[in-house]
Amino acid sequence: MTIMKKLMLATFIGSLLAGAGAAYAGSVDNTVVTFGTTSGLPYAKGTLRAVRNSSDSTQYIGCSRYAYDTGSSSIVCYAMRSDGSSRSCQTSNDQMMRVAETLNPAAYLYFVVNSDGSCNRVITALSSDDL
Repeated sequence: MTIMKKLMLATFIGSLLAGAGAAYAGSVDNTVVTFGTTSGLPYAKGTLRAVRNSSDSTQYIGCSRYAYDTGSSSIVCYAMRSDGSSRSCQTSNDQMMRVAETLNPAAYLYFVVNSDGSCNRVITALSSDDL
């Protein structure tokens, strides 16, 4: 193989490797389970991927949907921080249940808890930085 062909091959392989690294570039949301308050109400938030990939084996976040033979249904959203503290809320609100159904492993979840334990709001975000 001539020197020119070797140089061209090396350049081609180098460009492939550089392109492979760029495939993972961009903003990344690494929000683990976080608690706070908004308008005096407690909230929980986190990115499912970041929580799953966290260094501890305690934290989790998500929502579960329940359906009953009476025809009623509800969701429960829940989160636990790495220190073992937890938050949850439940609702039968159709719009909030539909939002919770959009959760997937690359989703961001934010929920706010009313004083009676019901959900004040449920928000999910699906974007490239949550992958």
